[in-house]
Amino acid sequence: MRRRAVKELDNAWHDATNNVVSTADTRKHLFEELLWEHRDLTEAHSKCQAIPEASVEALKAQVAKLQGEKEQLIRQHHEALDAQETYSSGLKEQLTQLGLKHNEAMKVAQTAAEARLNEALEDANNSTVVLRTELEEVAKARQAAEDETTRLKAEQQEYDLLVMQTDVLALRVFPDSQAFALKKVAERRVAQAYKNLDAPWDPYDHLVALSARVSHMRAADRNLADIPEVAIQIFKVLWPEEEVSDNLSLTNDRLKGAGRRIREWQCSAARAGADSALRIACSWYPDLDLDALLGVRENAPTDSDPVLTAKRQDRAYRIAEYAEVRTFIPPPPNVKDYLSDEEEEDEEGEDAEAGDAPPEAPEAGAVPPEAPSA
Repeated sequence: MRRRAVKELDNAWHDATNNVVSTADTRKHLFEELLWEHRDLTEAHSKCQAIPEASVEALKAQVAKLQGEKEQLIRQHHEALDAQETYSSGLKEQLTQLGLKHNEAMKVAQTAAEARLNEALEDANNSTVVLRTELEEVAKARQAAEDETTRLKAEQQEYDLLVMQTDVLALRVFPDSQAFALKKVAERRVAQAYKNLDAPWDPYDHLVALSARVSHMRAADRNLADIPEVAIQIFKVLWPEEEVSDNLSLTNDRLKGAGRRIREWQCSAARAGADSALRIACSWYPDLDLDALLGVRENAPTDSDPVLTAKRQDRAYRIAEYAEVRTFIPPPPNVKDYLSDEEEEDEEGEDAEAGDAPPEAPEAGAVPPEAPSA
């Protein structure tokens, strides 16, 4: 609105200036015409003095005519001046009105500008508050990120220590995996272009070594996958009267006495064979004196004569087919199965090993172990 008022004022001022210039040009042109007429009249007057009196009347008539035209031009000039003054007064009034409108528009524009300025200041204050709040949130988020980073570093240290402890335990349990671990660690250090390939292991080296040990254990486990099932079958054969426990550790502890149990089964089979032989002998010789059968008679024909020995063995082997060797026969109360000294010592050693605890892992505060030697 302000620009419009200024534009109208400029247009009015331009029109007024053009009118004034036009009026001045008109006056100048009129005065020039009057000047030329005056010159013409002067020349005519000079000529009239030289012409006869008959022509004077004609000249007077011309002068009167020219005087009338002059007066007519003067009247037109005054009318033009009056019209110009009237137009100038109108323009002045218009300029006054435009000035008033311009002032009013300026006031309105100033009021609007102040309102916009206040609104902009209020928006700036609100933006400042929002920005300050966002900065506080960013600071809190940064602090939380730093705390999280500190926590992750602490956890990483714990994980590194756990990896090293696990690798040490794996080395104790699977010492034959050391060659694979050393190879993988050496390959990793060569790939990473280590300057000192013999430097102590870092946590990542222990992780690589542990991975190599696990791979080795998996390869070994493929060959040992059937051991639990075979152990259960052996347990059922050696202790058919007992139920197999769901706990493989208990079954494993029980199988540590398998050597003694096999010896007991051998003694049981011997008792079954002897019982089968006596049953056949008693069935054919009811009056046989069993109390007389306390041992082998020396220099018996069935021992000294090869033919009789072969016949005795053939008959004994045939009788053995009827022996109940699949049923365990415990010894009588007053009879103890014979076990060699080595079997007794092995049994005592197995009982002692059953009570040993597994190797302990390094403590949490212990210094990380260096790379094991090859």
